[in-house]
Amino acid sequence: MAIAYAKLYELIYKNVKDKEKAEELYKLVEEFIKENEQRIDKRFEENKVIIKTELKDELKSELATKEDIHILEEKMNTMEERLKGEMKAMEEKILRYVDNKFNQLDKKFTIFFIVILITIIITNPNAIELIKLLFGFK
Repeated sequence: MAIAYAKLYELIYKNVKDKEKAEELYKLVEEFIKENEQRIDKRFEENKVIIKTELKDELKSELATKEDIHILEEKMNTMEERLKGEMKAMEEKILRYVDNKFNQLDKKFTIFFIVILITIIITNPNAIELIKLLFGFK
């Protein structure tokens, strides 16, 4: 800042030949600059609260607050519990389906085994003799 004042002084001194008038003009310019700085500082201080409030409101609308996060956590917990319930219902449904299919297969296998056993007995004459011997019918 001191360099700027020195250049200002030189500029004024070159254009105004009277040293006293140059110094007086320099002091007037310096006083004008100081007044402007004070006025700018004062204006900044007055608007500081307004700017701060506007910035705060803008950030509130743009960023998530603790309240927003809490609401999302509650929604997630609710959704998680609902999904757990749905998964449990789906698991039970699948288990019933698999159990039903297993019982159907068991019945078919039993019938198939009996049919094979009867077929072996009917087609093999030695098997009939073995059955008579086992049950004591001879």
